Amino acid sequence: TDQLIDDQIGILSALVAAGLCKSNGEARRLIQQGGISVDGTKISNPADTLTKASLTKGVVIKKGKKIFHRISLS
Repeated sequence: TDQLIDDQIGILSALVAAGLCKSNGEARRLIQQGGISVDGTKISNPADTLTKASLTKGVVIKKGKKIFHRISLS
């Protein structure tokens, strides 16, 4: 919740905070290569954000073909 700005968090920051990527650069490369999906929707823009409302419900982030993480605010 510390990283929420205007009730949003950037997708790059979310990937790093969830432990899916070690850095924003790695997260950006994965997105540009089409390796990240959020709730089944492929992310193609590294500037995308996740809203506080969606995080409160919980979102499923897919990295590659086999790695799934569910992140939510508690």
